[in-house]
Amino acid sequence: MSVRYRKVQEKREGNKNYGKWYGRAVVLNNVSTKELAEEIAHSTTATYADTLAVLNELSVALRRHLLNSDRVEIEGIGAFKVGIKSAPANTSADFGAQNVKGYRVNYQPFKRFVPNGQVTDRNRRAGNFVMNLLEGVTVQEAPKNFVTDTKTVTDPKA
Repeated sequence: MSVRYRKVQEKREGNKNYGKWYGRAVVLNNVSTKELAEEIAHSTTATYADTLAVLNELSVALRRHLLNSDRVEIEGIGAFKVGIKSAPANTSADFGAQNVKGYRVNYQPFKRFVPNGQVTDRNRRAGNFVMNLLEGVTVQEAPKNFVTDTKTVTDPKA
């Protein structure tokens, strides 16, 4: 299994990477809660109905805790919390709920430190952090990628 990507050319004039190519992750399929429940039920002793009920209740419980300003940690997956976008106020006394302009769910995947056996110049362990969900990930070009490789920068206005 690999994460698929497609080639994309930077076409915004004035951007320092104008004309250069980079990869963008591609979603090939959506997986529903029911499909997840079926997969989990086939690989565990839980029935499909029990698994579906637990997954549905997970979303209800997650929402309840997020709305109560809790940070929810799901082992092996990561942590969720609510973030806000707000307009500034001149003083602390002027800031209130009216300054809050939007909400979002912040997700922080669990990661662990993998030392590489070396030591930094500050006498600390050297290594990398690896996200549990992406451990061992590989990439592969997505199918039906109609980009033609060229060595010249193409004009996006042409």
